Amino acid sequence: MTERATLNLFAGPGGWDMGARLLGLSQEIRGYDIDADACATAAAAGFNRVRGSVKDLDPDSMRDVTGAIISPPCPTFSASGKRTGVNDVPLILDAIEALGNAQAGMGPDDAYAKVYDQVQDPRSALVIETLRFALRLPHLQWLVCEQVPAVDWIWQNVCAELAMVHDFLSCAVVTIDAADLGVASKRARSFVIATRHQVRDLASLPVTSWWTCGRFQAPQVKANLSRSVFPRVTMAQALGWPAGERVNTRGARRTSGGNEFSADQVSWCLTEKARSWKRVSDGAQLTAAQAGHLTGFPPDYPWRGSRSKQFLQAADVVSPPVAAAVLGTALGLDWEPAVRAYLAALYPSATEPQGGFQPSLFEEVA
Repeated sequence: MTERATLNLFAGPGGWDMGARLLGLSQEIRGYDIDADACATAAAAGFNRVRGSVKDLDPDSMRDVTGAIISPPCPTFSASGKRTGVNDVPLILDAIEALGNAQAGMGPDDAYAKVYDQVQDPRSALVIETLRFALRLPHLQWLVCEQVPAVDWIWQNVCAELAMVHDFLSCAVVTIDAADLGVASKRARSFVIATRHQVRDLASLPVTSWWTCGRFQAPQVKANLSRSVFPRVTMAQALGWPAGERVNTRGARRTSGGNEFSADQVSWCLTEKARSWKRVSDGAQLTAAQAGHLTGFPPDYPWRGSRSKQFLQAADVVSPPVAAAVLGTALGLDWEPAVRAYLAALYPSATEPQGGFQPSLFEEVA
């Protein structure tokens, strides 16, 4: 399959781009994001970014796009937010049906748009842009999407629409925890992998849940299917800390989950509030560079914006090793060697580096 251009919507600071780079993909990736700081970070790392709203883009005009990466914002669905989007799922499913009907000529093109006025937070409705682009990009061959696991039911409906009506041969919704791919922090995310060709080896992904459907097959649900074994990297190993360190996440404030954890384990999932994390032994605050390193980025990645915005970017981004695994699966590539080499260079205290691989995979632009 010949690639011409890949579209990257809600592109953020460069997680998907880093995944593509470590795989050695050469096709152009056009990234769009509304956040100025995320665009600045990606541009400093040498990635293509245009600042703008995804809602204003016209997929019908993108005739050279054959692949799409779409990561709509997650705060309204995430357990770390207010989860207002969960209550709006029926409205979003109605919008998905309206998009499918419009594509089939059974309804007006703009019927889905009313969902933006109906949901409690308009960010929740942005998840339907995934299907709008999937249905209307004229030459789309593959699609990958990312969100928190609370969006699984939406993703399954998107996949069913693509598989049963619009000639996608292989559609899957998988949940991957970045820690299962050797990243030093926990981060469970739900991914769509949809292609117009048969995916070669979906089972190579270390997944915790797996839902599949295809044009000529009924949906299948599987769980606990991890087959690839990646080393577990602790926070201390990733940051070069001695054994025995502990991290305080909330000062003196106590929660049901506690306010401290041992750095001799995989880090807790980072949110933008990780800017307040401190090492107990000396009170040293976690830096944005360390936060990015825990989520799978080189320690010298060029984060831009205020301290709070840098932490927000590091917390929201798709981890590069996970991005590489998902993209490699969609494109039928053997992604494991590149990911293992990247991790060995990224966390040398945890694994022996493999020769010839450079730990920094971005080109900072002056």
